Amino acid sequence: MSDSLKQILFLLGFFGIPAIVATLLAYRKGRNMFGWFLLGLFFPPTIMVLIFQGPVREVEGHYRRCPSCSEFQSWKYEVCKYCGASMHGKGEGG
Repeated sequence: MSDSLKQILFLLGFFGIPAIVATLLAYRKGRNMFGWFLLGLFFPPTIMVLIFQGPVREVEGHYRRCPSCSEFQSWKYEVCKYCGASMHGKGEGG
């Protein structure tokens, strides 16, 4: 393998993989996927910011808003971890 090809593969791995990870995390948290792709592409450490940020809206299958206190939490919870209200009647039902 030539040196130029190795350099190209290294750059794609170093910048491309964080950009893809940032895009997937942004999708799961209801954020702007294109903006986070660019941030992940040019500034790979910014992914750490996205990991610790909460969602900005409901994302089916990932996050939903409590009908009582309006806090976002994981889709899997049956009871709000903040106020104790039932999460039924919103989202998947049951």
